[in-house]
Amino acid sequence: MANWTDGPEYAPLDRPAAFQTPAAEPLEVPVAAPNPAAGAPTVQPAWRAPEAASVPLEALVPAATLPPRDPRTEFSTISSVVTSGSAWGSAHSTSGTPDRAGWTPDQPLGTSAAAFQAQSAAPAFPPPSGAPRQAGFPPPAPSGPPPPALNFPPPQQSAPSFPQPGTPDWFAPPPQAQWHPPNQTVSVAQMWNAATPGVIIPLLVGALVSPLSLVMLVLSSVLAARVRYRRDQVRRSYVWAGTILAFTGVLSLLSSDFDFETAWGVLSGWAQLACWVLPIVVLLQVGAGIRANEPPQRPY
Repeated sequence: MANWTDGPEYAPLDRPAAFQTPAAEPLEVPVAAPNPAAGAPTVQPAWRAPEAASVPLEALVPAATLPPRDPRTEFSTISSVVTSGSAWGSAHSTSGTPDRAGWTPDQPLGTSAAAFQAQSAAPAFPPPSGAPRQAGFPPPAPSGPPPPALNFPPPQQSAPSFPQPGTPDWFAPPPQAQWHPPNQTVSVAQMWNAATPGVIIPLLVGALVSPLSLVMLVLSSVLAARVRYRRDQVRRSYVWAGTILAFTGVLSLLSSDFDFETAWGVLSGWAQLACWVLPIVVLLQVGAGIRANEPPQRPY
């Protein structure tokens, strides 16, 4: 527990009258650890030559019991009981030559031949019917007449022959008989679905009703974003139609002294003509995209 000797922050608020010894027993004094450097000389010793004659280092090397070997000579192998009678022992035996081993993989093994002769000398009794056939017993002879032979006709078409690499036929294009042109037939239903009814129906309404032709043309141009094939070409057609109508409207306003009723009638007539032409143009462009096997575009 901290007291006033540990710092002024631990001093009591009231000054004690006297200091008393605590009633607790004193702590044990730890045993002092021995100093490893105790008794060591304080001055560094100087080297001195030995007073008596020492044994040379060559005399400390033990004497070799084996004769020295010339490293330029080959190792000699011998046959032992462990390696004799096996494939490894036959291949590493002294009967072989430096060019050919004593045993090669195309030669039969002695142990295999002895086992085969012992197996051949054993009586061959067939296993009972219904029992699994064990190794060493021949399969039972089939009972009944032999099955009739199946005579299949020879194949009529020979395997295709490929040209040799490096010849002129190797670099020639494939024959035309192996190439089949894609199906290029496009139906009206396919073009109608690809152009979407929301684009074609307003154009048909504008072509039949002249006062609504300009409004239907604008509505069809907005819905042209849902066309699935060649959307950029279709938009370009609407841009050309809008440019012609804008130029015609400006000329009609200038020629009629800014009479909006007259300009609206002129614009409706030209818009009705565009509503007759644009369905054919849109369907032809969409059909060309389908015929070219182009991937359909996602609508916005």
